This record gives sequence, structure tokens and C-alpha cells, in this order.
Amino acid sequence: MLISDLAAFDLTLFHATLLAGRVLAAFAPRTGDLEPRRALVQGVHSLILQAELLHARAHELRVRPGNLGRPSPEAIDEVTALLDADDPARALAWSRTLLAGLAELYRTAGGQCEAETTFHDKRLYLRCLALAEDGLDYYRGVDLPDVGIGAILRAEHQPGPSVTPTGTVALRPAPCPHRSYPSWAPRVPAIGGATPDPSFGELDDATVVYLLRKSIQIEFIATDVPLRSMADFEDLPLGFYLDMNRHGHDELRHTDLLVEHLVAMGVDYRQFPYREPDLYSAMAGQPLDHRMIVLSRTGEDAAIEVFSNAVPRLRAAGYESVGIMFDHVLADEVRHVTYANRWLRHLYDGDDLAVEAATERCLARHNEIVDEVGLGDYAKRETDHMAFRGRGKPNLELRALAGFSERDLQRLAGDTAETV
Repeated sequence: MLISDLAAFDLTLFHATLLAGRVLAAFAPRTGDLEPRRALVQGVHSLILQAELLHARAHELRVRPGNLGRPSPEAIDEVTALLDADDPARALAWSRTLLAGLAELYRTAGGQCEAETTFHDKRLYLRCLALAEDGLDYYRGVDLPDVGIGAILRAEHQPGPSVTPTGTVALRPAPCPHRSYPSWAPRVPAIGGATPDPSFGELDDATVVYLLRKSIQIEFIATDVPLRSMADFEDLPLGFYLDMNRHGHDELRHTDLLVEHLVAMGVDYRQFPYREPDLYSAMAGQPLDHRMIVLSRTGEDAAIEVFSNAVPRLRAAGYESVGIMFDHVLADEVRHVTYANRWLRHLYDGDDLAVEAATERCLARHNEIVDEVGLGDYAKRETDHMAFRGRGKPNLELRALAGFSERDLQRLAGDTAETV
């Protein structure tokens, strides 16, 4: 097989997997229960990782970065129909069928790569096959209708210059101002629904249960925002979609870990109420900078102090496995803040002062939205994020890892040269 033939084949699969992953990500806020949500998020994760491998191989096959092309019109029509149906169950079934089709395609392609000239491609297709099969594992036990897959796997991509850095296209997901809650979750009004944090003097089971169940709701919400952003925004480098995909996948993994620890403590996680509306309502439909600032740059960065202080205390109090879990969660949260700072710099051409101004502007708008949707004062943020912490001494070392600028770190330290 000629290099040009292999490249065309890989590019068709690259566009199919990236397009499908972005489309399915739009359904995350509409998938409330844990089992279908887990299947959907793992499906998205599998597809985007396949796209990464195929993208890299296309460049090795002498495809110039500006000539990746774009998805076929038939594939775009197919996913547009899926979005227009706005049916999470159908989207899940479509995802399962697509992953099964991809697995069979990779199995066949890998079996045909016998000559030395296709050695690397055989390994590529076997790695993609493993990803597709891993995604399929999560669909076992999820009751879904039968849905056919059409042009997305059959139609060749459109060659030629890309209209975006990755050949991504604009999608039209339905507006999603609110999210779906788990079917088993009781809901309470947001206004007046804030629960005071317990005293963390002596850690006991009640305090640890409170920390776990509060974290579940935060992580469950955080799954939706980066995944939805994958669907809402085109014209970005592949790294953006990889980061948002990993971010959403991490948040669902955290949710699973928190649920497992509650169950191990003999607690039914389904008994806890969810606020309606929640913080997703203050981010959905907003520009990309607003979402990353509210969720990660000024939201998840709060976990840096909370968890770095809580982990040694939990372990010292005998909650060893809970402490270790939050230590791993902390490592992920630092990386999520890094994603936000990275792509904010991309949006603002590396101008840290512009990012700081955007942070203040977006937080002011966030506070207005909090009032508009009725979340209550507990959800508001201090607009001068770098100057006002309110959480004790900042961990400057972890914030440096999270991508904050030197100027940010100096302001966090109170304009001193002190580091942690």
C-alpha cells in the first residue's frame, strides 16, 4: 500500500474519531445517572485518544499540518442528525455501535499489515483496537436501543487545506443552560440551600462523609463543563480537545472514587440532595474564557490548599485510603488548572495582564449570573482573585506548577519574594 493510501485511510479515521468524540461530549450534561455517564465519558475518551494516535501518524506519513483536510459532508450530516435528535440514549447507543465498528475496522486493518513497510501501522491499529475495546467495556450492562452507524465510517475525508488547525468543524448542539441530575437524587432549592462547612478540628466519620459527599457533587458538575466545551468550540489545536477530554475523564474518575469510599463507609450516596440549579448553570453557554476561569483558574485552584492541607490530616486521623485518594485528586486538579492557564494564554496571545483582566471581568459576570439563576451568595467569587485568597497561606509551589505567572505568584504571596 502506498504512503498516500495509508495517509488517506488514517486521516479519514482521524476526522471520524475526533468528530464523534466532540459530538458525544455535548451529551455529558444530559446524562445524569452514573452508569450511562461512565459509558459515555469513556467512549469520548477512547475516541479522542484514537484521534491523537491517528493524527500523529498522519504527520509521520508526510501529511503537512495545514493539509489535514476536514470530515466528509456525509459524516457531518450524520452527527448533525444525532445532535438534532437531542436524545442521550440514542447518542449512547450510537457511541457503542461506532466503537464496535471501529474495533472491527482496526482488527481487519491490523491483520492486513504484514509487510515490513506497514510495521508501524500494524502497531498503530492494534493500539487503536485496544482503545476501542476498552471503551466498549463500559457499555456492558447499560440498556440501550439498537442504532445503526452510517457514513461516518464509510465516507472519505475531504482532502486539502484545513479550515482549522485540526480540521474541526462547527457543531450545533442544543442549548444546555441546565444539566440532568441523577434520577435518584433528591433536589433542593439553591437559595438558602448552602450548608455550613463543619468544624475540621477533630476529624471523625461524620466530617469525612460530609467532605466526600460534597466533593461528589462538585466533581459530578465538573465532568460536564470541559466535555461540553469540546463540542461548543472549533478552530482550536488538537491539544485543546485532548486536555478537555482528559479533564472530563478525570472528574468522572474522581466521582467514582468518592462513591466507592462512601459505600465502603456504609453510606448510601443516593440519599444526598443536589442543588437545583447548580454551578453548571453559571457556566453553560458562556464563552470559553469564562468557563475556564470560573471552573478551573479560580475554582479548582481552591482545591490546592484544601486538599494539600486535608491529606496529611486525614492520614494522621486514620483515614489512610481517603487521604491517598485526595492526594491523587489534588495532582489532577493542579493539572486542570494548568489546562485553563495554558488555553487562556492561547486565547490572549500570551498576555498575562490580559488574562488577569479577563479573570476579573468574567468573575464579575459570574456573580451577576449567580443572582440571575438564583444560586445564592455562597456561589459568588471575589473578583480580584489573585489579591484575595481567604484560605490561609497560599501554596506557591503548586500554583507555579499549575501555570500561574510570576506576577500572579507575587500577588498571592502579598508582593513578597517568599515561596513555599
